[in-house]
Amino acid sequence: MSRHLAVRGKLRAVAGRWQGVAILLPVLFAVALDLAILVPNDTPIYHRYANEALTSPLLHSLPKEYPAAALAIYLLPLLLPVKYLIAFALIAALGTTALVLCSDGLPAHPGWSRRTTIYLLVGTSAVVFGRFDIFPALAAFLAVDAARKDHWARAWGWGVAGGLLKLFPFLLLPGFLLAEHARTGRWATRRAALACIPVALVVCVQSVLSPGSAMSPVRYELNRGFELESLPGGLTLLTDPLHVRWKFQYGGWEILGSHHSVISILVLLATVTGILAIWRFAALGRLSVEATSLAVLSVSILGDKAFSPQYLIWLAPLWAYWPLRRGWLAAAALSTLVYPLLFIEGGLLGHSYYFAAGAALVRNVILILATARWAREQLQARQASTVPLGLPAAVAVQHEYATVG
Repeated sequence: MSRHLAVRGKLRAVAGRWQGVAILLPVLFAVALDLAILVPNDTPIYHRYANEALTSPLLHSLPKEYPAAALAIYLLPLLLPVKYLIAFALIAALGTTALVLCSDGLPAHPGWSRRTTIYLLVGTSAVVFGRFDIFPALAAFLAVDAARKDHWARAWGWGVAGGLLKLFPFLLLPGFLLAEHARTGRWATRRAALACIPVALVVCVQSVLSPGSAMSPVRYELNRGFELESLPGGLTLLTDPLHVRWKFQYGGWEILGSHHSVISILVLLATVTGILAIWRFAALGRLSVEATSLAVLSVSILGDKAFSPQYLIWLAPLWAYWPLRRGWLAAAALSTLVYPLLFIEGGLLGHSYYFAAGAALVRNVILILATARWAREQLQARQASTVPLGLPAAVAVQHEYATVG
């Protein structure tokens, strides 16, 4: 009898974690699949990269804006006997399902799957099946969740795997290093060194197969301008609204205007300062590893030259660690308003994107304010504010990491 009750209790707990997902996930799939077919996306680019990589000599042509390992995702749809667009959407649907249902290890965060699905539905329906970001986002979440449970080797493994697909998960690794030191008082230098081995191997093989391509994603990012949805793009619109111009390059619509260099330097300084401050708080034990990860990704996205809606796929699983927040929901909804809805403006008014850029600027301001308020709450909730850098904070904070939110 007691065993029967225990099984019922476990089933009830699992049902509680996945409450509402049985309804929300099919809705997300229906909307996302329709939009993947109707709205222009990056799948033709992925298809071209896959075909070029298979031409002789094999793998001589690699993606210029993504790490070479992303090619593994682009090749998968070729295995299915349907059009590439549909095949990619189906594979992205599997990745989305894996992400939403991998929350069984989150008993301290009931409703995580429901919240993740809501954020994806509200903010990323137009892109979640048309971009490959769901796969590095899944790896990044698994890395953060492993770190949250002190499974550091697994956390680094997933972080490196995600970074080899798209560079942003690499930003999580310094936070892992600091969080482990805060908990144990030891620097995991050996783990960090081992994490460099697969990266070095991929770079070496890539350099042999396609010389000069290893640094291509970095050069691509450095040379691109301000995409109109980015914070620097919004500042360009704000400081020179009557003279801005629009140009399609680097895979998106960029905004051109005055003060480009000044805006670029100021945003870069603010981004670097913000990330260093976050890592400092992490070293002092004042931020949990999941809060550190979310804060670093948020600052990085806001400081980037591009802020496409698929970037919210990176944030949604980490947002879901905490109860639904109106500011994050509003930012997600405005992202969908900008793309695809307000992008229609460009076709109607001759490639003019004032409304889209203005709405994106509002979205970014709301996201900054909402995230800043959340960060203040996290800092106030921590009790280890006086642990000096270099001393183990584990004594003061090891029991607090799983209780945030």
